[in-house]
Amino acid sequence: MNYSKISDQLSCAFQHNFDEDLEMGASLALYHRGEKIISLYGGWCDTSQTKPWTERTLSLIWSAGKGIAATTLLHALEEKNISLEEKVATFWPEFAQAGKENITIAQLLSHRAGLAALDQKGLLLTDHAGIVEALAKQPSNWPYDGSHGYGARTFGSLVDELLRRLCDGVPLSSYWRTHFADPFEIDLWFGLPEAHLDRAATIIPPKTAAPPSDFSAAYIDPTTLTRRAFIEPGGSFPMASMNRPELRRASIVSSGAISNAAALAKFYSLVAMDEDRPFFNKKTRDLMETPMASGIDRVLQQETFFSAGLMVNNNSKIMGKNPRAFGHPGAGGTLAFADPEREWGFAYVPNVMHHGVLSGPRTQRLVNALYL
Repeated sequence: MNYSKISDQLSCAFQHNFDEDLEMGASLALYHRGEKIISLYGGWCDTSQTKPWTERTLSLIWSAGKGIAATTLLHALEEKNISLEEKVATFWPEFAQAGKENITIAQLLSHRAGLAALDQKGLLLTDHAGIVEALAKQPSNWPYDGSHGYGARTFGSLVDELLRRLCDGVPLSSYWRTHFADPFEIDLWFGLPEAHLDRAATIIPPKTAAPPSDFSAAYIDPTTLTRRAFIEPGGSFPMASMNRPELRRASIVSSGAISNAAALAKFYSLVAMDEDRPFFNKKTRDLMETPMASGIDRVLQQETFFSAGLMVNNNSKIMGKNPRAFGHPGAGGTLAFADPEREWGFAYVPNVMHHGVLSGPRTQRLVNALYL
């Protein structure tokens, strides 16, 4: 593999995004089997351009944290030898309410459980107990028919609570630190400690209106499942409010993880390893790259492929040329994924957002450069 050429291609594409005034600050990284191939960073952490983006800068990664959360739960399931075909209510009895007694862990992880949106309003993003109580009472948003709908705000709470039920109340944030972040020095946080708050870049909302699409049309219509999925729990709030210190400190699993490209790429490169992986047996790794849900997503209004909590590339090319690649995007352009064929982990984390929850032009330029 000519990593010198690949590094040059990535550096050029990364710089183009800045040259075209598409960035304020960003990081990009490619790792192979846990070893750094290239780590790029540049620009500014803030709109006043007083704080340079450095190697230590962290940023909100939005839903890219969902992929990390899913793999964390998969680790606990593997450790306890629990099948994904087990019913969620076996471990979380209250979940059986409102006709959900037969929903399996596989259905929950692949967004097929029909829990994309909450009917109950007024819950805070930081109110884990209130959210999971509401989720336990919530009927499925559609009759179970094998279709799927992305749980933009509910997924993290579902995964976190199931892990707590399996692990004697240990929250996902603590399990992640104990089994992954601390032993492998992965700089990713579900709840940023006070001592690290000054490392976090400022999130900058999109500068322009959302372009026309089925998703954007559904998003602005208050009657749609799409709108409801992106509003509850937590209500409607400006994206920039996620810069508040109290929200950075909170463990908001669905959308509040904070990290950088190097940390994400390192983690996914370890997961991508074919042999001698430091974690996950072959069966569990296969679950990450095997689609369980496919077709038009009821929430995202486009074709998506989900495995056990991760988005699978399949034929979408969002994650490059390998259909087996898996990972997760984050709102505004963040993307992190594993390529098991090349044993790569790739990640890109900006602080200026674009519209949408999947890869935009900036991100795709970088992915395309990786696979030239």
